[in-house]
Amino acid sequence: MHTEQALIAAFVKRSKRDRYREILSNPRLRHKFTSQLAHFKDFDPKYRLSIPRHKLFVENTAIELQKRHSPNIVFAISEDPALDQRELPLVEALKQIVGRGMGTVLSCIPGRLAFVETEDERFILERHDLLEKREYIRFVIGRKDEDSHVEQGIFQAAAQALEWRNITGSDADELNELRAWFSENLEKPTSFGRDKLRLGICWFKTGSTEHISRIWEMVRILERNGIYVKKIRTDKPGYVIYEDEWQLVAEPFRKGTMPRG
Repeated sequence: MHTEQALIAAFVKRSKRDRYREILSNPRLRHKFTSQLAHFKDFDPKYRLSIPRHKLFVENTAIELQKRHSPNIVFAISEDPALDQRELPLVEALKQIVGRGMGTVLSCIPGRLAFVETEDERFILERHDLLEKREYIRFVIGRKDEDSHVEQGIFQAAAQALEWRNITGSDADELNELRAWFSENLEKPTSFGRDKLRLGICWFKTGSTEHISRIWEMVRILERNGIYVKKIRTDKPGYVIYEDEWQLVAEPFRKGTMPRG
């Protein structure tokens, strides 16, 4: 559901967004959206990129999307029930839709990059918003994570402290309550990287005030028990792999995210 809502928010004409959000939020009305995809006219033209005629084939289209940092796995929104709401490898998905004339959208990076196949044409949708205009926050401890090789995030630190019984008693109870709150009020990202070798890092958006206030409660518990937490900020988190209302996952640029204390 997040992927579809991100597509609407990013690429559909502003005057039509509320209507399509309402349709997609109701499974019984979904067909009213997907049945239009073969002749869909409500994508905002300023985000639309035409594909040159000599690059309209599957392999070249895949290259064009990969150049724009498409992950290997994409999400299909289609008038074809066999494809709709499925996650597929990029090339396999393109082979199933290119040239068939079935209205289909492949969401590559939610709210950032998509491929559209209609009955008459195919094109790319891409947002060019500059991430430098926004700021993101992450809470870390000094220990490096074995998988991402960056400083371990606060959720991992809290889980390990409880597992290793470094935190017990009322502090452990309070920490578990906070973790339960996040389980109910923060989406689990659907992707953490473009492939198994490159992992993204989670960042909070600065507008996530309630979530961040509860993070500070976790910080106080951890620091009472000798686990010190640092807040870092960045305006360059990297290639966005996943995004929702409160957070994003980004694969750091090659030279890092330039965090600030």
